[in-house]
Amino acid sequence: MKLNTPQQTESIRNLVENIDKENIVLPEFQRDFVWELRKTCDLFDSIVRDIFIGSIIYGKPTFEITVREIDIRPRKGKGSRRKLKITSFNKEEINQKSQTSNFRLILDGQQRVTSLYRALKGIDDIWFIAKNEVELKEEIKNKQFRERTLEEMLFEFSLQEDQDRLSIKISDAYEISKGGMFEDDIKESFFENLSFIAGMDEKETKENFRRYLIFCTKLGELFNSEVMLSYYLLNMDNEKFALFFERSNSKGVQLNFIDILAAKLYKGFNLRDKIDELEDKYPNHKFDREIIVRTIAYIVSNGKDIDRNYILSNLNYEHFNLYWNEVCEHYNQVLDFLFNENFIISQSWMPYENMVIPLIIFLRESNQKEFSQMNEWQFDFIKYWYWASIFSQRYSSGSNEAILQDSNVLKSIANGKKITDWVIFTRLKSQIVSYEDIYSYSRKANVIYKGILNLLNYEAKGLSDWNNSSKLTANKKLEDHHIFPKGYIKMKFQNDDQALSLIDCVANRTLIPKITNIKVGKKAPSQYLSEIKKSNAKLDITLKEHLVPIEIIEGLYDDFYTEFVEERSKLLFELIKNNVIDKEKKIIKEYYQAPKVKGNIKIFATYYKKRVDATFDIESQKVLFSGESHSVSSAANKAKFALTGKSNTSTNGWKFWKYLDDSGQEKFIDELRK
Repeated sequence: MKLNTPQQTESIRNLVENIDKENIVLPEFQRDFVWELRKTCDLFDSIVRDIFIGSIIYGKPTFEITVREIDIRPRKGKGSRRKLKITSFNKEEINQKSQTSNFRLILDGQQRVTSLYRALKGIDDIWFIAKNEVELKEEIKNKQFRERTLEEMLFEFSLQEDQDRLSIKISDAYEISKGGMFEDDIKESFFENLSFIAGMDEKETKENFRRYLIFCTKLGELFNSEVMLSYYLLNMDNEKFALFFERSNSKGVQLNFIDILAAKLYKGFNLRDKIDELEDKYPNHKFDREIIVRTIAYIVSNGKDIDRNYILSNLNYEHFNLYWNEVCEHYNQVLDFLFNENFIISQSWMPYENMVIPLIIFLRESNQKEFSQMNEWQFDFIKYWYWASIFSQRYSSGSNEAILQDSNVLKSIANGKKITDWVIFTRLKSQIVSYEDIYSYSRKANVIYKGILNLLNYEAKGLSDWNNSSKLTANKKLEDHHIFPKGYIKMKFQNDDQALSLIDCVANRTLIPKITNIKVGKKAPSQYLSEIKKSNAKLDITLKEHLVPIEIIEGLYDDFYTEFVEERSKLLFELIKNNVIDKEKKIIKEYYQAPKVKGNIKIFATYYKKRVDATFDIESQKVLFSGESHSVSSAANKAKFALTGKSNTSTNGWKFWKYLDDSGQEKFIDELRK
């Protein structure tokens, strides 16, 4: 294997254009595209922050080879299971394409390349979320807007628009960056669709459109930069080509910020020893040290910050000595609760580990200090919140913000108070809206895949073992068993593309002990189930728990796999519908309360680490500042001038002024307008 050139660089735009021209393709044997959307968010975050994302390795083959297209299928729905285009080239065709079109194969970096392409082409929706002016560091506020970098203004990359911050969809920015669009077209096609600008006056809208265009320009410059992606170009024969793939998957040891924190705390608190002590004390559970650390950060910051910068900058060993035992005890109680109420069947199958944090905060805030003492009103909300968070994939991006919001929400519920933040409910909408959506979930790493199997366990109040109808437990080494065995489907439906595409679908999976799974082999469902029934007369009841149509034992589905998947998907969807979708309106009616504010309220803002106070008249939507009445944004500009002497600032006052809600949480007055 020989390097054709040293490490080189190219732009993201050049990468996308060459994929469109089919000059960059994948070897047919490359693994499938498997990245979850949140990893794409992390990828763009790294690019904006100029963090090295690894080199792409291209190969220029000198031999015949079969290739396939980059995965451009939607993640669910129509077209999500179509076969990818396969093309075979002989040696002469390969040589010609290499010479005339810079034809290349992606040998390493497929997940990154595919993620970039899908985001820029709008196959996956990835959003750049900008910080509001008040969220910027003081030194950044001193810069002219155009002089600020994307990194300085980035709040996060997300899977959806943020109603409280200016948001730019990556594919929109890419389309705009191609040029040829008038500002009016950009405004009509992209900007005016943003929920963030709803209710803004003409001046605010104009200012935010200017910011939107500047962000698009900066993102366009990012796409065009020739140094964004680094790559190596390799020439190799077929033997070395194979060796490359056999030897390129070595794993290194990766440190994370918790290791750095452990070193920082070591003087007064040995984090590693404490974790060992915790696991010895509670051997039935596994404890994630990052969960404990972020929970302590939430407590110390009074519910305001849990990100790594805050943790590394502000937490010290005294905080850990003060809160460690309390948080760990609550952590253990939360896991007991999740197991006892059948929310999880084992920790390895928990959809979101981070959801433990809001539950710890709920327990800490509760006067009873035990879940068994909570009232029905509290329990009903927790049940809805838990399943809605999973099926809305709430924690798949922007997890820290979700943790903070949900911890504050469960803190209110623990104190018997309703929720005044409407946004919480908008972010709990199920991603599954029909039974056909279930067809798209076939990987156990996906939270909805895990959520469906756990919801089965919850509905059954504990799933039973197929062998003897005893309740399944975590120590039985559970596996997500194929109800129709893979070997049977491949043999029986070898010419049925639809059946083969659904082979790993969650509708064909359920949790059973590993030993049972091994015994199933490649037998027809009716055959292996009939054998099991000989030793378990209650198998019919057990199958109903797993939402498996009992007609399967009689062989009625043996020749009709796709019909079986459809029928079970409908049963699974009904489960999601009953526990999440149909409960939404009732939950909102029962647990939402509009902010109780009338007349004049006290408001405040912080700027350059200084605080300024004012009064807001809700009815007139005017701000009384320094003895004069102003519009919301004008008052913000006056306040800035009073603090800094600068008059060339333009501010969205709705995102500048804050008030304290009934629970003592700081909220922008924009909440009152909404």
